Amino acid sequence: MISKAVFFLTLSALLFGCISTSSNPNDQCFLRNQRLVDDGFWVEVAHYGSEAKKTILIMPPTGGENVIDRSYAKMFCEAGYEVFILKEWSNQYEKDVELELHQRFYERSQKAIELVLKEVKETSQIGLLGTSVGALFSEVAASIQPRINAVFVIVGGAPIASIIVNSDQQAMIDLAERRRQRYGFSSKEQYQTALSAKFKLEPMSLGDGYKNKKLGALIALDDTTVPTAAQKNLVALWQTQTVIERNNGHFWAIVNAWLFDSDKILNFFETSLN
Repeated sequence: MISKAVFFLTLSALLFGCISTSSNPNDQCFLRNQRLVDDGFWVEVAHYGSEAKKTILIMPPTGGENVIDRSYAKMFCEAGYEVFILKEWSNQYEKDVELELHQRFYERSQKAIELVLKEVKETSQIGLLGTSVGALFSEVAASIQPRINAVFVIVGGAPIASIIVNSDQQAMIDLAERRRQRYGFSSKEQYQTALSAKFKLEPMSLGDGYKNKKLGALIALDDTTVPTAAQKNLVALWQTQTVIERNNGHFWAIVNAWLFDSDKILNFFETSLN
């Protein structure tokens, strides 16, 4: 869930310098693009560095890996982390009107995370950084992925069904209209109730697996894509130890988090992963 991304992030790369990485395995932060496969399911990753005592998984926003994710990866790698950006996975962009779509969508995100975790040595402390829809995937992982030790989300929120129903992202607006025509929903409340009945990975009802993890969040105080109220709901649910606030809408909060809060995000993981 991010707009204007292709134009702005390309411009950012020109203004702030391309995020250069090395493919030389003798360098500390060499880059390997890999496809991991298990029983026909695959995930494409950008893998930075080699085995380390600490590992970061990065879940990008809608649109996939971008210059911001690569910048975070380089920052973490230079700080001594092994880093995986989850770029794409099997059937990630499935399009359907049926309400069960989101259950499949989020199940696949967790399967992708699990497949990457198999590449991480058992003794490594593991952090997860997610932005926008990547933050929503990360929220689910916080409850159901026991190997993950710390999670930081940028403009995530809950309940996810409420975000799907109330988001001003055009894809969600168009999907809501197609569903209204198919199912005859007369209100957002009716739509959300029906959607919630089909979606079983709601962070609000996944149990307390997140409680043994270090948790952080950056929230946008003027967000209508992942509505600010939903972001505050997640912070309240998690009783988040670290909260950064940005007085922006969705897109600019993501950009400003990168420009001005990268050091705070790094510090969160430095103090959370021992």
